[in-house]
Amino acid sequence: PNYDGRSEEPEVYRSKLPVALLIGAEGIAVGMSTKILPYNLKEVLDAEIKCLKGEDFEIFPDVSTGGLMDGIGYNDGNGKIVTRARFDTSDDKKIIITELPVDSNAKALLESIDSAYKAGKIKISSVDNFTTDHCNIEIKLPRGVYSKDVIDQLYAYTDCEKSIPCQMLVIKDNMPVTMTAKEIVAYYAEKLKGIIKEELEFEKAKLTEDLHNRTLERIFVEERIYKDIENKRTSETVVKAVKDGFKPFKDELVRPINDDDVERLLQIPIRRISLFDISKNREQVKAIKDRLKEIALKLKNLKGCAVDYLGEMEEKFKKLNPELMVRHTKLASFSA
Repeated sequence: PNYDGRSEEPEVYRSKLPVALLIGAEGIAVGMSTKILPYNLKEVLDAEIKCLKGEDFEIFPDVSTGGLMDGIGYNDGNGKIVTRARFDTSDDKKIIITELPVDSNAKALLESIDSAYKAGKIKISSVDNFTTDHCNIEIKLPRGVYSKDVIDQLYAYTDCEKSIPCQMLVIKDNMPVTMTAKEIVAYYAEKLKGIIKEELEFEKAKLTEDLHNRTLERIFVEERIYKDIENKRTSETVVKAVKDGFKPFKDELVRPINDDDVERLLQIPIRRISLFDISKNREQVKAIKDRLKEIALKLKNLKGCAVDYLGEMEEKFKKLNPELMVRHTKLASFSA
């Protein structure tokens, strides 16, 4: 119920895009947990398009902080990934961390480096954090130690390398269900077609009613039916006179005329009747009929409509923020 209880509001606003994949999710409950990493917007849209076209596809998580990711054990969302930070080792005497591992932050990474140093696991001289909107953690090395000697130690003993278990447990039809990334994409592809169908049918109903009203107005004015009510003394006889006046034109109407239609016609001001533009009305009716034909064609090709919609979303987001359409986390293969 809304705030005063007079009407109802949606519990959930339906999404046309796979929000579960785009923003990810994490949580625990009794005996169950979920860990869904976020995905790249363009790759998700492309996967939706391929799914609708019946083509095979594969997608992997992607985060704005970048990093490296080995997804060999990912199992389409219900396995694990191994993720690493990216280093700049152009200077042998220092290592600059330029990108964070997936699902990590600079503070936690620095703490893990500090712990490894105190435990004698890595040899470093100092660590400086110059991170702003991009990661920039500078690790200086002591005399006689070079970057190639420390990289493997950072991966082994700090959060520069992490293994992240993933599980796509979602609420589907009010029940917790474990799904794969491909299944979620396929689910949203069907959902998108359903939403587009309902939108088209909603527009069709509105246009059909508009067409009916404009047809009624034209006949009411053009055939001077309003003249038939001048001598009537009761509302019943007025309504009957209007309905009788439309009988010869029932084949032109979208549906039979009812009392609400008559009431709407009787409320048309005299000034509007005298200035009624028949040509303009016919143009408007033609435009409505043309649009109804377009809707009929679209309803027969919902798959094509869904593909077109996703293509439009790609163009829209590309203009809004090109960074959204670029993969940041690089796929790689790691050795132990």
